[in-house]
Amino acid sequence: QLAHERPEEGVVVLTDSQTAGKGRQGRRWVDVPGCNVLSSTLLRPLFPPHLLVMIASLAVVDTIAEICGLTATIKWPNDVLIRDRKVAGILIETSHDQYGQLVAILGIGINVNGRIQNVPGETSLVTCRADYGQAQGALLQQDQAPLLATATTLETEYGHAVSRETFIVHLLRHIETDYLALQQETANPFSTVYSPIPVSQSIRERWRKQLSTLGRSIQVRQGDTVTSGIAEDVDGNGELLLRRHSGELVSITWGDVGYLAR
Repeated sequence: QLAHERPEEGVVVLTDSQTAGKGRQGRRWVDVPGCNVLSSTLLRPLFPPHLLVMIASLAVVDTIAEICGLTATIKWPNDVLIRDRKVAGILIETSHDQYGQLVAILGIGINVNGRIQNVPGETSLVTCRADYGQAQGALLQQDQAPLLATATTLETEYGHAVSRETFIVHLLRHIETDYLALQQETANPFSTVYSPIPVSQSIRERWRKQLSTLGRSIQVRQGDTVTSGIAEDVDGNGELLLRRHSGELVSITWGDVGYLAR
């Protein structure tokens, strides 16, 4: 709704908690108030949306390294992991405004503070000392697997609480740097003629290096269809190239990736 009111590009909406958050394919996103970074940024990219996913993923990885000194990786297509546990997710929704211009809402959710504990039943308990006191909430298990085995928080990995405000400042700075550089390159392709490497190529290469998915045995779930094989590479559009056990190489444009035993 905000996008179609044509506000200035770069508007960032931050919230302390979401009650109707959603992830890819309409999944629920439940959080504990005062503990996470939850942001939506309105952008009008001149470049394809898959590059925006790459920019956002890299920004999260780089910010985690700067603030916490931790090594995070990217799980294709848009999750950020620490030790194979999800710490952040990215969702981009696109539409066109009344003038036909592409509008993108870049949503980022990061598990910053709190510790996850499994409890009996189909929930996991997250306890967090929020900015304004103690808080806790129950999170649904993910795909019937205990949340403790599939998710983590920066506090858990870093050993103590992280300033959400500091994290947000660094995160937005990283996004802005790559976004503006790519906007300029797209608007004026000749501006980078004398550059050693185009901005778009640099972003693709940096993103590929951070992918923990490549080289691993995986299964990709697309609705009721499951495809398995080795994640061999990604193409220029960010699509996953999967080598099936039959030897066939297929291009995957979307789906939920599950890592199989090494």
